Amino acid sequence: MEDLKDRLKKALNSKGWTGADLARASGVNKSEVSRYLHGQVIPKQTKIGKMAEALGVSPAWLLGFDSVPEKSLELDKLTETNKARLFAYYDALIDSQGGENGDA
Repeated sequence: MEDLKDRLKKALNSKGWTGADLARASGVNKSEVSRYLHGQVIPKQTKIGKMAEALGVSPAWLLGFDSVPEKSLELDKLTETNKARLFAYYDALIDSQGGENGDA
């Protein structure tokens, strides 16, 4: 299972950001972000929320509780049937694009 530092790094890479970019966008101190990225400190809930919002992911994903950041944003609003439909559609879209963007 990925931990917070791995998820932070993954989210930063997907946006093409550095830790300094995250600090500016989230309002979290640059040195704190650095410590989080090195796994030296676990951020408080308020900091996790600020960083998640800046990165466009859910706090639950950032903490390692959800497997896909975009899927975790408001799943609690869907019925189980609609969640299954959403995931099936998502998977079909991924499969249909094949190597279009270089990610098969």
